[in-house]
Amino acid sequence: MHTYLIYNICAVISLATLILALIVRGLFKGRNNKLFLSLCAVLFLSGILDIASEYIDKIVTVHYEWQTPIRYILNLLYYITHNLMAPLYFLYLISVMGLWYMLRKNSVLLQLWLIPYNVDIILLIINIANHKMFYFDEDLNFRHGSWFFVLYIVTFYYMVFEVCVLIKYRRLLPRSRFWLLILLLPINGVAVIIQYLFPEFRIEIFTTVIMCIEVALTVHRPEDMMDDVMAMQSYKAFLNSVHTAFLANSPVCYLMIRVNNYRLLRRSLGMNNYTELFRSIAGRINQITASVHPMFETFYLEQESFVVMCDGYLYNHLLNTGHALNAYLTRPIALKHMEVMLDTTVCLVRCPEDIDSENSLLNFEGTYNAKLPKSDRVICISELSKDQNFRMRNDMEAIISRGIEKHRFQMYYQPIYSVEKGTFATAEALIRLFDEEYGFVSPAIFIPAAEDSGAIHDIGEYVIDEVCKFIGSQDFEALGLEYIEINLSAAQCIESNLYEKIIATMNKYGVRPDQINLEITETAADYDPEITDRNINKLSEEGISFSLDDYGTGYSNISRVVQLPLDIVKLDKSLVDDMDIPSMWSVIRNTVRMLKRMNKKVLVEGVEDKRALEKFVDIGCDYIQGFYFSKPLPARDYLMFLKEKNHVESEGI
Repeated sequence: MHTYLIYNICAVISLATLILALIVRGLFKGRNNKLFLSLCAVLFLSGILDIASEYIDKIVTVHYEWQTPIRYILNLLYYITHNLMAPLYFLYLISVMGLWYMLRKNSVLLQLWLIPYNVDIILLIINIANHKMFYFDEDLNFRHGSWFFVLYIVTFYYMVFEVCVLIKYRRLLPRSRFWLLILLLPINGVAVIIQYLFPEFRIEIFTTVIMCIEVALTVHRPEDMMDDVMAMQSYKAFLNSVHTAFLANSPVCYLMIRVNNYRLLRRSLGMNNYTELFRSIAGRINQITASVHPMFETFYLEQESFVVMCDGYLYNHLLNTGHALNAYLTRPIALKHMEVMLDTTVCLVRCPEDIDSENSLLNFEGTYNAKLPKSDRVICISELSKDQNFRMRNDMEAIISRGIEKHRFQMYYQPIYSVEKGTFATAEALIRLFDEEYGFVSPAIFIPAAEDSGAIHDIGEYVIDEVCKFIGSQDFEALGLEYIEINLSAAQCIESNLYEKIIATMNKYGVRPDQINLEITETAADYDPEITDRNINKLSEEGISFSLDDYGTGYSNISRVVQLPLDIVKLDKSLVDDMDIPSMWSVIRNTVRMLKRMNKKVLVEGVEDKRALEKFVDIGCDYIQGFYFSKPLPARDYLMFLKEKNHVESEGI
């Protein structure tokens, strides 16, 4: 057996193994994967044709007079497929670098890529008549024609062309990946030269196969980029695609699909049925997207969300895909003996038109179900881009960062009326944000966003510092103020150094423990009970009092109320709103009675008229807070309010 044949057989067997592994594991989703698989398939076919062209008479019985035309056809097909590898590798490179859109945008680049291979094809076809490329002598030996060198010129042209593109756009690739991809070209070029000088030493295909395996293991790594359960590309692949697209300034569209009720489905269906449900959803998404356009890429992300990605020019196709998927997702989905209803949000985003940065897109992907209005149709972000409320929600991370950096946060104080003393001796500290672009930003918007981003810790430190500074001022005790209530978020309650930070800030401004009351919610109290309890108990031992805020908004845990060192329980405004419902009023009255028997002070929030005030005073509430007395006020206005009201209100309600 010739050395020639050994190299080619090894190459073909290696390629067959690689291709089979890719197909069996489903590692052919997405443009990069498809192009890599196509490259391997063309190389495999080239190897088969090379073997067959030389050994056709040994493989099958062929009459002598047919050997020449059959060998000619096999060699013609070999050179057509073999020379296709260089332009196909170029397509793979620009896809990996996120430059695919440039083939449509840049006609010169398209011609530089396409024309040389067309020259090869034309010359090979003409060779049928003039035999200038290759021919067979009377002994059926393969011979190079006078034009054969053109094939090598074209091959080296593509190598130089690809090296130039890699160097020009090297910023789009990690350094290690760049060097590997660029070194493959001269290595393969050396193999081509060796084979040209020593035709019997046919190592070109074998060398290329080794390079493909190296690319698969170090650059392509399809196993790292696929979610085997859902047969989609993974979250890591999505992050890489987004990063590459923005780095290359590539126009891209994203169809985002989130199943909002996935937690409920997981609890109600059990893990096996739950996994089967989402595998069927992923399969249907793959099926619909593949039927619309082969270049759509599908991703399975965290928290049961999916993304379909395509180039910007396919926007209308992606919109039609969104309508088809939305129609499927809004109907009951059959699962064994059940029908499952999904609560989904489907939106279409164009980048950079709708979202112009990588971080903004990733932040949007993680939170868009909370930012977008409820809708049973595909939401096009371009239609919402003029809506200031939507832009503000989507830009919230930047707004909060600006607020912290430029000191746009301000402290407001809402007076709290003491029924027993008939004065305003306390207040709740409330933070407000005024942005230079959007103006007033509601706490209902920026607080949840800050909790999601982690900025709530910086905001919380600012609140504690500002309130302690206010308490340490000369006006505080002069106006008869006793303490200020400060809200602690769930994130703050589990800070390991919360105790140290609060005590250090109090010492900084000379604040006594009895001048501060810390408010926690039921959610915060249950977020991480062990750490929360430790922080609360340490602060309570220092003499700081605690209030439980928003009591009545959820499943109130009486055992937690008993266990925690709470001084005040604050009834939520929703109870005030429902006070005219007889059954609810009975619940409110009995709740207040129960809390009083537990030696808790009761504060009611959201009192807006005198009738509500009188009703809650009559059932024994200790403190009243609400717009009936005052809205939250800046520190200066709050002090003026106290000067005007306390001597009047001390005479009675």
